[in-house]
Amino acid sequence: MKSLRFYETLPHPSYSPDLAPSDFYLFPKLKEHIKGKHFEDDDAVQEDVRRWFRGKPHEFFADGMRKLIWRWRACVDKEGNYVEK
Repeated sequence: MKSLRFYETLPHPSYSPDLAPSDFYLFPKLKEHIKGKHFEDDDAVQEDVRRWFRGKPHEFFADGMRKLIWRWRACVDKEGNYVEK
């Protein structure tokens, strides 16, 4: 977190899909990458996903964290209610 310059941690529910970067940012992009592909077996899926992750620049992951800040603020403004884009 410090390398991304996020020095303050903020309290939030233990699981909230609108505040989980994997749910609102990472998985949709990964699903986009995999969409329409056919794999021989589970190993081929895992290798493709690993390659996809390795090919992402640092900025890709930092962008997801920046979006988390916006979503966190929107969630607070809506008093904890679900946050859409």
